[in-house]
Amino acid sequence: MKKLMMLVMLLLTICSSAFAESIDDVLKDCKLDRNRWKVVEWSKADNYVRFYDSKSVSVTGPGQFETIIYDYFYNGTCNSDSCKQRGNKHYHSEKVGFNATKSTSTLRSFATKDANENTIDSFEYPAKMQIAAEFNKKSIEAKTMLKIKDSLKADKTFTAEVPKQDKPKADNHYGRFAPLPQPIGSSDGEWVYLGRFIGTSGNTYLEAVLNMKPFEGTTARDGVFDVYYNHTHDRCKYHDTGYSYGCILKFVPLDTNGNKLQRRGVYTELVDIGGGTKGAFVGSVKNVRRYDTATHQLVETLVRDGYKDSALNPVTSYGYKGAQFMGVNNPFWHAFRNSKCPDDKGWKH
Repeated sequence: MKKLMMLVMLLLTICSSAFAESIDDVLKDCKLDRNRWKVVEWSKADNYVRFYDSKSVSVTGPGQFETIIYDYFYNGTCNSDSCKQRGNKHYHSEKVGFNATKSTSTLRSFATKDANENTIDSFEYPAKMQIAAEFNKKSIEAKTMLKIKDSLKADKTFTAEVPKQDKPKADNHYGRFAPLPQPIGSSDGEWVYLGRFIGTSGNTYLEAVLNMKPFEGTTARDGVFDVYYNHTHDRCKYHDTGYSYGCILKFVPLDTNGNKLQRRGVYTELVDIGGGTKGAFVGSVKNVRRYDTATHQLVETLVRDGYKDSALNPVTSYGYKGAQFMGVNNPFWHAFRNSKCPDDKGWKH
């Protein structure tokens, strides 16, 4: 009987300890300023607390804002197998744009930070990879958006009515896409024009480029680029067992009506891309140069870092993925076909 009573008391003690855990307990080692960082939700199942940075909230239009989000993993466990901080208390940080009217979120950048907020790794998404995604009303994204939305009730820009667009009239040019700037295949100095391509989703530059498709529409559309390429034959190498090819692709962003964008913070990108084959073609992005469309100044250069790289190329156990390089309708394939490299030792387009 005494043993039974002791067992009951032990179970009660354990249960009491488990239920006694509070958010203050799990945040005891968290160094964030709680006056600035506001709690959105404590996910007990996944062992993290979601915060948003109240000082980073920036209204970008009616019903729209941007903010910085932190997920604090107080047990060191997270859902990212490649996270370099697993096993330690750490943060996953995201810069996100929200549209409360459309219930969408757009990821701008992300980073991993240690318990002292030192950045371990980070990645800023290029404009063509910043794609608005709808979220479930019960998701953590929805809860984050509603929490911040509630704090913006007094902001006149945020609460302003979204302007309604007038329907196009039959006799004007509303909604039409501008004609091509030059014939496809023609040269503009060192650059050859490939045509217009529309951006699609991709986790890295390589995937984003290989997933792009030609755009031949005539009505207004976002996410379209004029694409050019530069290639010299000395970049090709011929072997008895295979060949290689490389070029630089230039992506010029266009506005909704097909005109060149010239605005600070919007970039023209030069993507050095290439690869080779001894069977299946496998390649990678070597580097990316980004130029501001307003000033035309070089903003930054991203360089491939072997197989450690995750911003430019997806990494696998055998190298960079390349199944989508050949025989598909992306800019790289069009540049390859248009280059008309000389036939040599089995080289075939």
